Amino acid sequence: MWTYFICLTLHILSAMVWVGGMIFYVIVVMPVIRNQKLKDQKLTLLQLTAIQFRKISYTLFFILITSGFGILFSKGLLREDNLFTFFTSSIGFMFSLKIGLFGFLFVSSVYHDFVSGPKTFLYLESDPVQYERYRRMSGLFGRFNLLLSLFIAFLGILVSRGVSFF
Repeated sequence: MWTYFICLTLHILSAMVWVGGMIFYVIVVMPVIRNQKLKDQKLTLLQLTAIQFRKISYTLFFILITSGFGILFSKGLLREDNLFTFFTSSIGFMFSLKIGLFGFLFVSSVYHDFVSGPKTFLYLESDPVQYERYRRMSGLFGRFNLLLSLFIAFLGILVSRGVSFF
């Protein structure tokens, strides 16, 4: 019973920090760095905050994965005799969708954090065309990741309440 509550608490708090951090980034950090007073520091500020949030993000991903499976394990849903029944149920399908989307989010975040984001800064002074291309791509991936994260959180709420689309 304690394992379930600890895993659930970690899972909810990690999701709150992840989604809340992305929302904070969009509604606070981005408008602030667009301020003309920060014209000379804006890219440095953007790069440093992105690197800091990236460190936090992958720790949160690890906590989300381990706590999520801890929740399922502590509820007895991952027992060998119950595994097939769980994954073929409507809630099991919702869980599978949630995990699949989380995997997609992880891959998208890796691309955003280690390819398009760094290339944006790499091309900043050397190639304006490539800079603009990767800047737009990074923004697109960032927005997509936020929307996907919100949808995953929504699915998590539905699954926890026993609601299924299937």
